[in-house]
Amino acid sequence: MRLPLLITGAGLSTGLVLAAIPAHGSARPNAVVLTVTAHGNSSLKMVTLRCPGMTEGHPYGEVVCVVIDAVRGDLDRLPGDPSRRCSERYDPVTATMYGLWRNRTIGWQKTYPNACALAAKTGPIFRF
Repeated sequence: MRLPLLITGAGLSTGLVLAAIPAHGSARPNAVVLTVTAHGNSSLKMVTLRCPGMTEGHPYGEVVCVVIDAVRGDLDRLPGDPSRRCSERYDPVTATMYGLWRNRTIGWQKTYPNACALAAKTGPIFRF
């Protein structure tokens, strides 16, 4: 049995099947799709992580898997880096994470005023 992840969102006018994740009984692999959309130029970056193991598309993949696991898939629980200073320049970016983590479906989306603010709050998660 396969479970497709259907993602629609900023810059995507139709549904896009991003990953088909095989289910093995009641245990499913941890797998997420991460996206970053820059509003100014409508660019979209995307990577799929399967943790552990298939993280080749992300330069910090193994670390990101550990971080996502530490916050139990809830990126709002990330502490961020309060010492990091970012400019007030408004150049919005939207980050999303959707997938399966510890046998439950997770989804998260947030828009930040600029890429620096995104990095300050989420660390290496969206640095791909």
